[in-house]
Parts: sequence; structure tokens; C-alpha cells
Amino acid sequence: MNDIHDDRLAVYEIGYLIISSVPEEQVSVEVEKVKKIITDAGSSMIADESPHRERLAYTMRRKTVSGSYEKYDEAYFGWIKFELASGKIESVKDAVALVPSVLRMLLISTVEENTYLGKRAADMVVGFSLKDTPAKESPAKNIAAPIIEKKAAAPATIEEMDKSIDEMVKEV
Repeated sequence: MNDIHDDRLAVYEIGYLIISSVPEEQVSVEVEKVKKIITDAGSSMIADESPHRERLAYTMRRKTVSGSYEKYDEAYFGWIKFELASGKIESVKDAVALVPSVLRMLLISTVEENTYLGKRAADMVVGFSLKDTPAKESPAKNIAAPIIEKKAAAPATIEEMDKSIDEMVKEV
């Protein structure tokens, strides 16, 4: 895989789940294992979020060495954003997947800028209306996309729907 693009720097983000059976005081040790893999590959860290305990959307199973399955309904979720040569990313992905405390991980290519507003986005714009605020005083200047008020449309009548369907379905 000696390609000219192997040494091109790219920005990646890795999201990971650490098994819930790890004691809370040991979670930071497990995170350091993941960070060490990433930094040993020659990456530069951009941002990260310390893991916090989350209830999983569904029960995840992981096969043990003995052949039985461990089941998890909760895990510690965290993420790390970093910059790395694209030729080294597969080895990082494989190494993180082999960390015993990592239940699952997802690696994506992304951009360096912070584009995630998360749960705080709604708190930032409560009571904010674009029509009431002059453009240069907008409190939403740090928001990725402005929120525009939508008016509820009146429900269509059966006659309007029939007419619309007739317009879409024309015989040739």
C-alpha cells in the first residue's frame, strides 16, 4: 500500500465504549491506553471528551475467551479527535479494537473545526428569534446554522390531495 497519499495528514475522530464492569476510578487508565495508541502512531490531539456512563440503546454482547458471552446495558462513552497520516490509521483502528476494555469503537474522518453542538444547542437558542435580532448583534453567531421559525401549514383537504396526485400522475 505504498501510495503517494499515505503520508497525507487527515483529521479523524474515534468514539469508543468502555465496558461498564471497569470501576469508575479505572476508566481514566483505560482511556490513557487508547490515547497512547493514538499518540504513539505520531498523531496530534485536537480535542477529546472524557468518558461518561451511558445507558446503551440495546444490549451488546461480547464473546469471551471461554466462548461464553458477556452482556452490557451500560458503558462509558468517550471520543478523541486527532490528526494523523492516513497511512497509519488502519493500524490505530486495529490496535484500539484489541484493547480488552473497549466494547465497541467507531472511527470516522472529519474536519478540525468543532461542528457538534449536542444537547446544549437547544439551550443556546431558547427564546431566540432571527427576526427580532439585528444581524450584527445575533447571539447565534457561533451556531453552525441559524434556526428559522417555521409556521405550521394548514392540513390539506381531500380535494387538494386528489388534485395533487392527478398532476403527478399524467398519462402519456
